Amino acid sequence: MKIGITKNTSKEEKFHSYKGWLLRFNPAIEFHELGCEMNQPDEVEQCDGLLLTGGGDIHPKAFGKIDGAAQTNDVDERRDNFEFIVIEKALARKMPVLGICRGMQVLNVCCGGTLYLDLASSGYSRHHDEGGKENRHTITVQEQTMLAAIIGKKSGEVNSFHHQGVERVGKGLAVSARSDDGVIEGMEWADRNEAPFLLAVQWHPERMKDTSNPLSEKIGRAFLEEINKHEGHS
Repeated sequence: MKIGITKNTSKEEKFHSYKGWLLRFNPAIEFHELGCEMNQPDEVEQCDGLLLTGGGDIHPKAFGKIDGAAQTNDVDERRDNFEFIVIEKALARKMPVLGICRGMQVLNVCCGGTLYLDLASSGYSRHHDEGGKENRHTITVQEQTMLAAIIGKKSGEVNSFHHQGVERVGKGLAVSARSDDGVIEGMEWADRNEAPFLLAVQWHPERMKDTSNPLSEKIGRAFLEEINKHEGHS
């Protein structure tokens, strides 16, 4: 099993936490790091699944907010453009895709959606850690969604490390979870019939200390199960 994983610029231990999380469920995974400074986006076509990781904000001009740069952090347009191409190629090959935090946001923008530049400025509660203290909150999972089927629960508690969020949902996507203040926390295909596996979450399942939490463990296992199915039919 070969999983393409987008390379971010955060601390190495944070980047390796994605790998460690999935390796708990399958120690034989081979990861292929994908980054604009390392390789070409078409290398994702050599992979069986795609994991979109967290990191800095997407440049607002990618979703039509030309004057929003002042509200963004750690923007890297080269990464944005690289990942847009990677996503398009992965979807064209119908490979399973999992987006985490920024990964959900870049997926939404790639599908034509928009983002809130800053949740607090847009009237929502704080969704990021502060003073080194992890922020956690409850989410409600929409009934009849793939996410609900995966975790087997209607709600749960997750960590939270973001200051932006999904505003207008991208074409073909549907909301699968929200926080208590209404921020979109999960997305998937609106029409799942014959569609490849696609799940995007705003929290970080790979960093959750309660590793048996279904919003961490069951998501990782489901992603790998879908990659196994994809391998069998590719």
